[in-house]
Amino acid sequence: MLGFRQGFLARCVGLVAAAVAGLCACAAADAEPFVWRVCSTDIVVPPYLSGDPNHPGLVEQRLTDAGREVGLSVLLLRYPLRRCSGMFERGEVDSIILTPAGAEGRGRLPMKGGAVDYGRRIARLNLIWVRRADAAYDWDGTRISGAAPGQPLLVGTRTSFFVVADRFAALGLRQDDAALSTHQVLAKLEARRVDLVLALQEEVEYALRDPALADLVVLPRAYASLDYFPIVHDGLPPELQAKVDAWWTAIGRLRASQDHEAPPPRRKR
Repeated sequence: MLGFRQGFLARCVGLVAAAVAGLCACAAADAEPFVWRVCSTDIVVPPYLSGDPNHPGLVEQRLTDAGREVGLSVLLLRYPLRRCSGMFERGEVDSIILTPAGAEGRGRLPMKGGAVDYGRRIARLNLIWVRRADAAYDWDGTRISGAAPGQPLLVGTRTSFFVVADRFAALGLRQDDAALSTHQVLAKLEARRVDLVLALQEEVEYALRDPALADLVVLPRAYASLDYFPIVHDGLPPELQAKVDAWWTAIGRLRASQDHEAPPPRRKR
């Protein structure tokens, strides 16, 4: 948090030096849009994240369009999640996109009545299982079946996929999170280096376009649905926090006005 405060003060000092008549753009209601740095991941998740500034995905478009409505000039930065997290902790960016579980103790979410306001989420995505076609594993919504007794299955995820790590032990599963991308972890599944993969549905569908992964099968029941939010630092100045609250509200409205939200997972075969 100290890094954030120092970084924010430095931005204010720079604006003071450049502002006409000595007015600080950090506090001026009618100032030019405040540059708002959002670090999204560098992962491609159609239709939500494209990684292409010229053809933004739904999430990227919502971030920038909502910012434009409320006077925040959203600057999108695309880096690996771990780098985004580090930049946020050091105050080098103003927002990152996380689930409520991932955001716990790290930043502020949109709230309503003392609880997370899910109506202002930016996206809801399904977390799904993938197995090899010759495996008999299945998920009934509570547990994995088809494993040999006493042999915990090794589940592959991409790196920084910490939203499930605390649940694996209770399910009798082990996690391999060394892969840098969903395509890479699916290739490990194809090569029999992991037993199952758990990943976001849209990432899986995008990766399975590769013919080399043709022997992989999506299980019909999703593991969970995850809600994502752009989180921000605690302790923002009141004027800026008001803009952020309006930004969250605009994001929720834009999301609700669009048809696409994670459908149930489809069987690949």
